[in-house]
Amino acid sequence: MKRRLLPLCMLFLASVTCVTAQNTIYLSPQGDDASGDGSKAKPYYSLAMAFNSAAAAKPTADTLYVEVASGDYFMERALTLNKPNVRPIVVRGSADQMPRMMGGKRIEGWEHWRDGIYRAYIPEVERYGFSFEQFYVNGNRATLARTPNDGFYMVVGESETHIDRGQSRRANYAVERVVLSEDGMQALDKIGRGQKALTDNEIGRYVSPKVRFYHKWDNTVKLIEHIQRDSSSIFFAGLGAQSWNPVTKGSRYFLFDYFEALDAPGEWYLDRDNGYLYYYPAEGEDISTAECIAPTLRYWMRMNGAADGYIENISFRNISFQYSSYKMPVKGNDAEQAAASVEAAMEFNFVKNISFLNCEMMHTGTCAIWMQRGCHNNTLDHCYLYDLGAGGIKLGEWIMRDKSEQVSSGNTINNCIITNGGHVFPCGVGVSLFYTAHNRLTHNEISNFRYSGVSVGWVWGYSYSPTIDNYVAYNHIHHIGWGELSDMGAVYTLGVSPGTKVVHNVIHDIVSYDYGGWGLYTDEGSTGIEMSYNLVYRCKCGGFHQHYGKENKIENNIFALGYLYQAQLTRAEEHKSFDFKRNIILHERGQALQGNWANAKIDFADNIYWSLSDNSAMTFADMPLGEWKSNHEADALNIDPMFIDPKAGDFRFKSRRAIKKIGFEEFDYSEAGVYGSDEWREKAKMPTALIEAFDKATLPRLGNM
Repeated sequence: MKRRLLPLCMLFLASVTCVTAQNTIYLSPQGDDASGDGSKAKPYYSLAMAFNSAAAAKPTADTLYVEVASGDYFMERALTLNKPNVRPIVVRGSADQMPRMMGGKRIEGWEHWRDGIYRAYIPEVERYGFSFEQFYVNGNRATLARTPNDGFYMVVGESETHIDRGQSRRANYAVERVVLSEDGMQALDKIGRGQKALTDNEIGRYVSPKVRFYHKWDNTVKLIEHIQRDSSSIFFAGLGAQSWNPVTKGSRYFLFDYFEALDAPGEWYLDRDNGYLYYYPAEGEDISTAECIAPTLRYWMRMNGAADGYIENISFRNISFQYSSYKMPVKGNDAEQAAASVEAAMEFNFVKNISFLNCEMMHTGTCAIWMQRGCHNNTLDHCYLYDLGAGGIKLGEWIMRDKSEQVSSGNTINNCIITNGGHVFPCGVGVSLFYTAHNRLTHNEISNFRYSGVSVGWVWGYSYSPTIDNYVAYNHIHHIGWGELSDMGAVYTLGVSPGTKVVHNVIHDIVSYDYGGWGLYTDEGSTGIEMSYNLVYRCKCGGFHQHYGKENKIENNIFALGYLYQAQLTRAEEHKSFDFKRNIILHERGQALQGNWANAKIDFADNIYWSLSDNSAMTFADMPLGEWKSNHEADALNIDPMFIDPKAGDFRFKSRRAIKKIGFEEFDYSEAGVYGSDEWREKAKMPTALIEAFDKATLPRLGNM
């Protein structure tokens, strides 16, 4: 049967003809929204139709089951709910062969064009202005044509002319000039000088390259508005640069999304004028048999209840959501920490008891899930989040609300694999907790992001924050940073957050571009946070860093094998900064403690410091161990903690003799990460080839330190 979806305006009218008493609705890839009735014999095709049918039924306490047959469902619209549901709903597919909800369309009809490049004509592009900025071949995200193909160019200089300065820290309107490196300008010189314009504003299509800048902890993406070839300069106009984090001399960049950059296997380009998609197949790909997908939907799902009418008690089980779209605004993307305002493929407001159990969220243009305002007691358990345009999951808003019930709380993210993110917004975070409280983030595998793994809090300094009592425990967070951004950490906290605990996590291989790259990072104003029983090793700038904060508890951790330092402290303040007790600091190179430790108010007690290379080479705030002990930490011990093989990641103890001297409480760090079947635990492991790529990208810089 050829499936059909009804126009949006007819969905509700059709749904009222359904049998309102039924407790099961069936979906099938061969279903038909127009002629089906949701029965097993005449199933629907779309989730939207199933939920509209449910909405038309009489309220009941009985659970409605939506049985989703295995296969592919190409979604023509997002599942959108704006009113409270009238009964509990369970949407479930087969765990052995998950049905795929696809927010994209297949691209077929490839022909060889020239020089190893193939092309396919997409009539909707030329006729209706359809466009996309992500493209996938056999489930792999292809590279939007870029130059250089690997690595970056360097900015030579930058200046800004204010047209309307205004009163804020950023000009209301300014023209920014960026001087490119010689190799970057040579790349632009390949573009035909006779093109009609850089931007055809009349039709809103891009005929100009984009440029992505990497600077400190952020990225800026702009469409080039003007090229001045004689001075090797490009220009942008609009909101002024951020004074605290501008593009400057030495910032890295690459050029992308222009035809002349299509010169390497795995790259693609969409000509928005003639409707052709061009692709240079990767080695071993047969484009004639490959599954090629262009995303079409911005969202998979949006649930927007209200303070007086929550959407609640809906469960999704064994469903795979794949392919969502993101298109850059004409004025580009300004830098924004943690991609805070970037949307998600699934967005929720005023919902309760929404759960995703054994589901997948893959191939997104932005984040996967955002529980925003008034979201309480929702759960993600045993879910796989992979290949993400920005971060994985966001809890809470980054806008302060007056009413406590509007602050999302009590949500659980447990036993999930969250990996391979930051492809469109490199500053995306694995899991972000903004203004939100009483959440549990436990037993997750978080890896392969360009910025931070977990971020908690959204207040700079000591002002009020509703972000309290969050529990970040038993997570395995690793291979974060890739040497691309700075000022980041595996677990990053910000502002006052009493009751928050970061405990029993295993963290390793955290590498920033410049400064930063910490395991545990209490940033500006972090207060009342406990960080204990964590194993943290191979972090560029150390296992722990506090910028400034108050009365934090840093106890019973293992901080090992940092490249530059083992622990850092930036600002000394009048109040107590933190307790630093019963920690084991294992040194091999760099400083043991770096920064303003000598002047800060810290309660030290019973820490072990040991070097695998040379104990006499360890320094503590530029002091040798003897001087440090005499002036600041009399009971510090310089004894071997007796790990079995720390360089190989084995931090079990050969003997407990040393740790008994400081009262160190041994913990089983193997409990961190996902649990369950062997297949699930194996899926969480980072592939060897990807670990080798991480090392190749980061070790050359680390080796010179």
